[in-house]
Amino acid sequence: MLRMPATHISIERPHRRIARRSLASALLLCAMGVAAEQPSAPLPSPLTLGQALALADEPHPELDVARADIDRARARVQEQESRQGTRAYLDLIPEWVNPSTGGGGTNDSRARILLSKQLTDFGRTRSLESAAEDEVAGRELAFLDARQRRRLEIMARFFDTLLADLRYAVDNEEMAHRYVNYDKVRERHALGQVSEVELLDYENRYRESLITRTESQKRQSSARLRLAHALNRPDQLPGELIAPKLTVLDREIPDYKALSEDARKVNPVVAAQRKDTDAARATLNAERARSRPTLNAELEAAEYERTLSGRNDFRAGLSLRVPLYQGGEVDAAVARAAADLSVREARLRKVEHDLQQTVLDAVQELETLKVRREAAKQRVAFRDLYLDRARAIYEMEVQTSLGDAMVRLTEAQWLAAQADYQLALAWARIEALTGKLVEPSTQEKKP
Repeated sequence: MLRMPATHISIERPHRRIARRSLASALLLCAMGVAAEQPSAPLPSPLTLGQALALADEPHPELDVARADIDRARARVQEQESRQGTRAYLDLIPEWVNPSTGGGGTNDSRARILLSKQLTDFGRTRSLESAAEDEVAGRELAFLDARQRRRLEIMARFFDTLLADLRYAVDNEEMAHRYVNYDKVRERHALGQVSEVELLDYENRYRESLITRTESQKRQSSARLRLAHALNRPDQLPGELIAPKLTVLDREIPDYKALSEDARKVNPVVAAQRKDTDAARATLNAERARSRPTLNAELEAAEYERTLSGRNDFRAGLSLRVPLYQGGEVDAAVARAAADLSVREARLRKVEHDLQQTVLDAVQELETLKVRREAAKQRVAFRDLYLDRARAIYEMEVQTSLGDAMVRLTEAQWLAAQADYQLALAWARIEALTGKLVEPSTQEKKP
């Protein structure tokens, strides 16, 4: 019998089910996806903390990775849901045969349409869908964590830049003060009133302060570049920054136990790990269900060029496939899934322990920073009064360290700002631990 090669063309139409996803999350991802296609607008100048935080959800590599993880997880949900979808196949088989009964060659070509649908696999597909849905939920929680980290990073870089500017002011004031002293000693040296050694000592002090001031100036540029990277504007170094009037500095420190319990329930990192663990558990159930039967419904319509008594133009039926022996494949898959579940459970316990320690450290940091902030405020008040006294003595033409008093006041103001910014950032971390997004409106007082 002479046969021509058969050609098979298959068309698959998977069943689509409306995924049960958060509408708010979908709208946010859509809006951020559209924003990713738009060119970045220039940074405002001067730049406020609220304006910087408003850019937190704009395109950024960290958010792009988290968003892609969600898309991949959703694709897996669609893949698992399609397992029980209807499939349609078109088979075209051109064939020329020479029957053994003789009579010459004849056209035995045929075409058929086959519809097939899996009715049930007794729970395996449902477990796989559940695992995929848990994975999506976990990736959405991870995306929330990424958005929180973006806000904390922007706040930290914004405060670092402000502090770099203030530190430069301190070092510049110190350099100017030492130059004035050096210049006075140089004049006295010209008159023969001081030795060469004393002159060189004052000049050395001035040169050292000049080096420190130059290093501070470089740190200003470095801090601005880090802020530009945090804002995903590497080609736009921020210019002037406006110091925020923070609203969180006088809050009451929360109770550790209550905060720890709240964080344990809603922390996105822990919640994401729980979803990952649930997904691993559902996957294990699916692997155990591999040995269960599969029930399919099939419809077939065919057209034949050659008429034979055993051929049917239409066929409808049910097929039950029962696995009898799979060569250890199921045992291996179950063992692999069980090991993966053990890893996920261990990771969950670890992140819960880490969260407990992080919450304790955060509360203790708040307590320390509260004390440091009060000390910084008192230091500024003292230095302010000391400068007033130095000015009064200077006006009476009595020898005084007016320049040093101005340096010490500027330094006290830098330390006070440092305490304020550290405290504000600590409160922002507390909010992130309890699943809250740091919003621009909650950080600054309205003018």
